[in-house]
Amino acid sequence: MRLRYSFPVREAGSQGAVMNRLAGIVVVFTLLGVAPAVAGPPRVQVIHDVERGLEFGLQAGLIHDFLPPVPDAGPGLLVGLELGWDINWLLRLKGGVVTAYYDASGTLPGGQGVKLDWDSQLYWLGASFSLVASERFHADVQAGVGYFHAGPKQVGNFSVAGSDDVAIRAGGALEYFTGLRHFSLALEVMVDILPGRGDVALAVYPVVRYSFGFGGSRSIEQPRDRDADGVPDKFDRCPDVWGPQSNHGCPEADSDSDGVIDREDHCPQQPGPAANAGCPPEPDSDGDGVKDKLDRCPRVPGPASQDGCPDKDGDGVPDHLDKCPDKKGKVEADGCPSRAHIKVVVRKQSIQLKEKIHFEFGKAKIQRRSYPLLDQVAATLKAHPEIKKLRIEGHTDSRGSAAYNQRLSQRRAQAVVNYLVRRNIARDRLVAKGFGESRPIATNKTARGRAQNRRVEMIILERE
Repeated sequence: MRLRYSFPVREAGSQGAVMNRLAGIVVVFTLLGVAPAVAGPPRVQVIHDVERGLEFGLQAGLIHDFLPPVPDAGPGLLVGLELGWDINWLLRLKGGVVTAYYDASGTLPGGQGVKLDWDSQLYWLGASFSLVASERFHADVQAGVGYFHAGPKQVGNFSVAGSDDVAIRAGGALEYFTGLRHFSLALEVMVDILPGRGDVALAVYPVVRYSFGFGGSRSIEQPRDRDADGVPDKFDRCPDVWGPQSNHGCPEADSDSDGVIDREDHCPQQPGPAANAGCPPEPDSDGDGVKDKLDRCPRVPGPASQDGCPDKDGDGVPDHLDKCPDKKGKVEADGCPSRAHIKVVVRKQSIQLKEKIHFEFGKAKIQRRSYPLLDQVAATLKAHPEIKKLRIEGHTDSRGSAAYNQRLSQRRAQAVVNYLVRRNIARDRLVAKGFGESRPIATNKTARGRAQNRRVEMIILERE
């Protein structure tokens, strides 16, 4: 009698697609097994009073064959037995036998249905590798090899279960240790590869295990970590002081105690907020909102548009550059109404004054009409910080005694220095020197000549 089956012929392309998916599954499980060995010992906690030694397990669950010999077969039932031996808390050797039952049907040529159920046995050996363990849970990956024996059922000349084959197994498990000392429950997921048949099956099943400790219990001991920093003492360079893993369990140095570790602190010797990379806030001595390092006038408030310098006359030329700071002028005229108002010119060896500095007769008091001229001198010095040392020289005519004239010229030179200091010129940039009547530039026999000899000169002594 010939039989006609209603199921389709399996195509090679379908088999290839399943095998490609299978290869991906195997790679994932392989990486899971290799990762703990690369990353170092698993982080585990203590398991109390759990037998670890020889174990015996009963399995029962479901198995799905992706390319069964009878394509219409649904998921099968699986039962099995296993034996295992704990080499240590990390590695367990295992072996066992698994029997699978499949239910399927076909159709005879006359339309009569026929049962095509079949079974198989898998005899296997393997090992499991622990990934992580807690007080009650244990997770591992496992792999093994075995022999797949197909059931002998025949329908006519057709072998329902297919041929025998070598099996390759890979998978993982989550195990729960109950309150009973010898018992545990596990859920395992395994992929069985049958390369000769071009087949792959996925099995999911719970396992009830009974363990024999041979008179004693073993426990998974947590690595000691006295400072509770997550770095076991055996790897911790500072086992009694908390420190991050990145620094081998030692605290990071913080020399200025500002909470920013030296490795990230741009100013490790000066405390400062983390928002400023551990550096103190930049000073703003005059409180004008322009930091001192950017402020051209750090002790006098001024707008940021003028680099922190004031501009009293509002002509766009800050006072320290304005040769006419009290008169609104033009930028091209250095803050003066015109070039004609510029009375101070910097030469190579001196500062030339185009007007005289006027003093009260016989005194060292500067007349008010000379204030604008001296303000221009101050502005010039601010605009030329390269002038490091300037000598203010006082000179007189020959009327009066030489000693008197010497003292008067010295006092007048000092009065000019004092005025410039009040205009924020550093005192250490200025030197006062009186020469009396000893250096005339004109005759002292005429009124005009004597007026020329009564003068103040400014000599550049040091330049950057």
